[in-house]
Amino acid sequence: MTMDILWQSLWPWRGAALAFVVALGLAWLGRRLGRLGPALAASAVGLGVLAGWWLVFGLLTASPRQLAERLPMLMLAMVVLAALLGLPARRWSRLAPALAALALLVAGWWMAGAPLTVADGQRAVPVLLGVAALGWVLALRATPMHAPFAAAALLAGLWAAAMPGPQLVLGAALLAAALGGMGAASPLGAMAAVPLAAGMAALAAVPVIARGGVADGFVAAAPVAVLWLGPWLATLLPGRLPRRLAPGLGAVLAAAPCVAAAYLLR
Repeated sequence: MTMDILWQSLWPWRGAALAFVVALGLAWLGRRLGRLGPALAASAVGLGVLAGWWLVFGLLTASPRQLAERLPMLMLAMVVLAALLGLPARRWSRLAPALAALALLVAGWWMAGAPLTVADGQRAVPVLLGVAALGWVLALRATPMHAPFAAAALLAGLWAAAMPGPQLVLGAALLAAALGGMGAASPLGAMAAVPLAAGMAALAAVPVIARGGVADGFVAAAPVAVLWLGPWLATLLPGRLPRRLAPGLGAVLAAAPCVAAAYLLR
């Protein structure tokens, strides 16, 4: 009976386990293959998240009118776009931020309900630009070393805000994939970070779109604070602390106010 209860409690988190295994396996292959190595390394985290989210929902296709169910198709699109746009980004590195912004505009369009008419598009502009801007800000700093801290901050914020539905297990899959892909090296710059950045932005946008509470805004701000303030805060820590602890402590200090606010205002 005890083992059965334990298994049932762990079952909802199976998506995180699969995300970690897929990302870790692709990152390992990326380091050992020749020409295919960079492509696998660039897609390791995105494919890990895709596998985890797919397992959580049990489906891949969904109408863009369904909110949380938009996420697996979004991740598939981001993995494909990162691979396609990564080719010119690798050749002309200065194009990488602009190409990343283009891919993230597609992410914003999808999360806004994929509007196809002018009237629908005008109503969707805040969501479209909000998701794209958040994803772009995250992509610029989401290095393999710092991305797991940002994903952990988002997960902590979702927990603090007591989000209903599958958001926690989806956030856990994001974090697991980011951890699994830490060893993946890619020459694509910001383009390599697009799938994970788009996933964090889209997942953070779900509660904002659904209920729009103040706490939801702090949840979305947590990964941004980690990526942009965390490294700076790490430099302010006392020099007697072990240097290997500085990035994690800086991330905790940056995320703590956002997570605390999400908890208090939920």
